[in-house]
Amino acid sequence: MRVATEPDFTFISITMNIRQFIRTHFFITALLFLLCANSLAIKEPVEETLEIARKQFYAAIEDKKQIEPTIEIFQRIAQLEPKYAGRTQVYIGALVALKGKHAFLPHTKLKWAKRGLTIMDSGLEKNPDDIEARFIHGTTCYHLPFFFGRSDDAQRDFKKIVKLIPQQRHAYHPKLIKNVVLFLLENAKLTDNEKAYLRVVSHQKT
Repeated sequence: MRVATEPDFTFISITMNIRQFIRTHFFITALLFLLCANSLAIKEPVEETLEIARKQFYAAIEDKKQIEPTIEIFQRIAQLEPKYAGRTQVYIGALVALKGKHAFLPHTKLKWAKRGLTIMDSGLEKNPDDIEARFIHGTTCYHLPFFFGRSDDAQRDFKKIVKLIPQQRHAYHPKLIKNVVLFLLENAKLTDNEKAYLRVVSHQKT
């Protein structure tokens, strides 16, 4: 569900809400997807580049100088491996939104956040069945201030991830999947059956 008109709020509230969203979302997302990076024995060049891009994504949270170089890495990945086009675009959108953290003026912060969302939406449309893309998109929407009207999008992403886990879980490191599952159990609106399934997954080692 989208918000058709701009709500009435002060620049101070925009600054506080977007700053809280940026800090919370990007820390959680980067942590979850980078926890296992050093433990993966990846040989394929594109996969190695993707691992580097994830690390750069984490660095860009605190260092605005890393944003553009990281965007370029994800763009290169998309060129080398078209199957990652959707995922990389979602990451790029997240990085564009991250520019809001480093912007000075409140309306500039809002501009970057909205622009990043547009890019992420487009990326997710390219590969709606990619768990990593779904998770980044979903957590972004989840942590956005209410006036963006994205809470329903977040829950749809989380529900979709639950459906995708059985087919895709073995494509990721088990600890990464476990952290995603724990996030969903804590924050997603799930049925009892969905929660029961995720609890089983969270206790499995492979």
